[in-house]
Amino acid sequence: MGTHARIENDFISIDTTAWLEQRTGGPIDDLTSDLHRWATARHRDTTSPISTSSPPRLGRRVWWETVVDWCGARGHASPDPSDPHAGPMLICHEMTRLDRDLWLARAVTPDGCPIVVAQLEDDAPSVYADDTREVTDWFDADTVDICCPGGHGWTWRTGRELLTAGGSFTTLTVVFGPNLDAPFSRCGDCQAYDLGRRSTSCRCDRSPWIVCPTCGQRCDVELTSR
Repeated sequence: MGTHARIENDFISIDTTAWLEQRTGGPIDDLTSDLHRWATARHRDTTSPISTSSPPRLGRRVWWETVVDWCGARGHASPDPSDPHAGPMLICHEMTRLDRDLWLARAVTPDGCPIVVAQLEDDAPSVYADDTREVTDWFDADTVDICCPGGHGWTWRTGRELLTAGGSFTTLTVVFGPNLDAPFSRCGDCQAYDLGRRSTSCRCDRSPWIVCPTCGQRCDVELTSR
């Protein structure tokens, strides 16, 4: 199992917190506190009793609207320099390889600091310094590396698209074969036991494997570095 990504029942799961840490320069506590105070004042009459020391308990979509309004009230502009009055750039990651739903609002403060407001599922959102160089990094919630202990490896972007270690484009079909389950396969010892070619089971957890097509070793997956 990789440190920040893992194989689970024929799909890949990425640690959302680690993914977010790759793209940010750390939390901005004073802006997060300001957002929560602003939301508390705005929704004081429409929510259950609220402690001034904690963020209001708002629904996910109410938070989304509140963040957009807060950005407007505080002068946090669009990250697109060609249209600074467009408001924050909104990105929603659902049904991706991230292990939690994630909502993002990218903006630039009045003094020119790039920020991103991030909400994990129904948690209260937090403000971070935006540390990305390419806006495409915020839209990529699927890319992982397939890592072989023998030194072979590929970058699996989405669907059946792969990149070789040298950066060339290829596909799962070319590298791992035409099986629609590729790159996943069952443990070879488990298959041998089921077919009667092995007298005892191997007692593994029977989770899917990715077997290196070059050397036959069991591969792992990891969040691609930036």
